Amino acid sequence: MKKTADSLNIKPENKVLISRINDLAKQTLQKHVYVFSDFLTPAQAEDTLKTAESFRELTFMLFGGNNKSERRVIGFCPDYMEISDSDFPIDIVRISSNKKFSAEMSHRDYLGSILGLGIDRSKTGDILIFDGSALCYVKSEISGYVAANLFKVGKNSVEAEVLSLDKVCIPEAKTEEKSFTVSSLRLDAVAGGAFNMARGKIQDLIEGEKVFVNFMTQSSPSKNVSENDMISVRGFGRVKVLSVNGRTKKEIGRAHV
Repeated sequence: MKKTADSLNIKPENKVLISRINDLAKQTLQKHVYVFSDFLTPAQAEDTLKTAESFRELTFMLFGGNNKSERRVIGFCPDYMEISDSDFPIDIVRISSNKKFSAEMSHRDYLGSILGLGIDRSKTGDILIFDGSALCYVKSEISGYVAANLFKVGKNSVEAEVLSLDKVCIPEAKTEEKSFTVSSLRLDAVAGGAFNMARGKIQDLIEGEKVFVNFMTQSSPSKNVSENDMISVRGFGRVKVLSVNGRTKKEIGRAHV
C-alpha cells in the first residue's frame, strides 16, 4: 500500500513535487511504459526516493547524465522491465566561444542565459565548465530549442550544439589532494577542514541544508562521514574523502580528500 507524504516525512516544500511523482508512478503501472521526471535537486531526490520505494511493482533509477551528477532525473518502469542510462531523455548542449575574444564565463552566466530563453530550471541539470566551453545537461525536449536560440552568454557570442550522451567524453575535472587533522569524523569537522571554513560557518551551511553527503541533504553537523563519501557545499564545490588514517581512541584522525 502506498504511504502518504506525511508518513514518509516529506518536506513541506516538496509535497507538490511528490504528488507529481506519484502521478508518474501510476502512469507507469497503468500504461506499462517508461516515464521520467524533470531534474531534481538533491533534497528533492531524497524525498522522491522515499516515495518511489513505496511502489513495490516499479523499478526506478536516478540519473543526471553522468555518474557524478548532482541534479538528477528519476525514471520509472514496471518491475518486469529494466531501465538504464541510455533510456533517459537527457541531452548535452555544448556551448562554445572564441576564448581569444571572450571574457571568462561562470556557471551563473551560462545558467542565466539558458533560463533567459524562457526555460524552467527543472529542465536543466548540471553545467560543467571547461576551457572556453560548457557542457549543459538538459531534458531532450528542450535541447534543440536551446541550441537554436542561444547566441550569447553575458556579452560573449557563443555557438551551441546538441550532443547525445554517448558522443561526449567528459574531461577529468582538475583536482588536488589535501590532508588535514580533525578532532572527529563529524561532518562539520571534516567539511570545515576540507573547505578551510570556521566550524561555525560550516555549521550554518549544514543547518541551512546547503551541504550534501553523497548528493543527499544533511542537516546535522554531527553526522559522521566515512571513506569514499562525497561532500558537496553549495557555492564552494565538492570533495571526496579518500582515506581516514591514524584514528586514536579520542577519534582524532587525518582526513585525506
